Amino acid sequence: MIIQDLKIENFRCYDFAEITFDKGINLIHGQNGCGKSSLIEAIQLNLSGKSFRTTEIDTIIRKNNSFLQSLVTFEDNKGIKITKERDKRAKITDIESKKSKNYKFLVENYPLCLVENNEFFFTDANPETKRVFLNKTLFYVEQNFNFTENILKKIIKSRSNCLKHQKFDEINYWNDKLVEIEPQITESCTKIIDRFNHEIKNNTYIEVFSEKNAWIKDISLGYNPGFNKNTPFKDVLLENLSKDKALCRTSSGPHKRFFKINVQDTDASLILSRGQQKIASIVLHLVQREIIKNDTGISPILLMDDISSELDKDNANLMLKYLINNSIQTIMTSIENNHFFNTDGVCMFHVEQIGDLSNVR
Repeated sequence: MIIQDLKIENFRCYDFAEITFDKGINLIHGQNGCGKSSLIEAIQLNLSGKSFRTTEIDTIIRKNNSFLQSLVTFEDNKGIKITKERDKRAKITDIESKKSKNYKFLVENYPLCLVENNEFFFTDANPETKRVFLNKTLFYVEQNFNFTENILKKIIKSRSNCLKHQKFDEINYWNDKLVEIEPQITESCTKIIDRFNHEIKNNTYIEVFSEKNAWIKDISLGYNPGFNKNTPFKDVLLENLSKDKALCRTSSGPHKRFFKINVQDTDASLILSRGQQKIASIVLHLVQREIIKNDTGISPILLMDDISSELDKDNANLMLKYLINNSIQTIMTSIENNHFFNTDGVCMFHVEQIGDLSNVR
């Protein structure tokens, strides 16, 4: 899956922009605030319906305009267009069939691997961020996981509603439902965590990063099911009932699951430098990408925002070496292009801002 063109209109600081990308590495560089990240954001919006910078899509529409439009075309001339008018639902159109599509269609058919500033320090990310990471991986590798996860959400919502409205006679029913579904969630997550650990230690594509970072092979993920695993989950729910009644929510359970990133069994955030934490986060996202590719046959498009910050030149170039050897297409941004020793074969774009308008060349 190769992106050939991106066209955007009324998208943040762009009134209009058109970019033709290349296979392999595409590097977008320019000063802070010039509009580099907006191009990554436009691709993400186009292929997932989401933005890593905001949940309010209307705020992306350029000031004094009533709509935005983004069109991604692939090398096979297929493509997706998104049109978003203020205060209206976004319209997603498959440009080949001219038919309307939904967000599920986008996610299933156009997997993305996005590495951006909020995820560069994944080592100390909050549990919700880590759940999203696991859920995304499982969405592609385990056919029924999304269905099971949605059932879990409904159970948690119903139990919380009982707690809030003091319908305590119904609590046992929802406790039983939680106890019934918990092993399915825990088994799925444990298996994918084990797979991550295996990939980190055994796959050759990670070895390029070990040239300067021998500690990478000592990374391991430790799964926490969201409750004390030494106590039967049914007993945990009963023990927490008084607290749950006071909080009007379920304080422990698979909806609170997360994982820790360790190096030699020590919390990685305590012993790794900022640059090393960034490398660790990049490695985890690249492992996720490889797992999705192996299970679906689709190579996720790799989007990397602000890649050079916190990375020294040696590690930046090790990453470039990996991408050249292992990525069909990568689109990334950086403040500087001279952070990389060898940019042969790298397609370069420069973004500059004049007044409130951004331009790409």
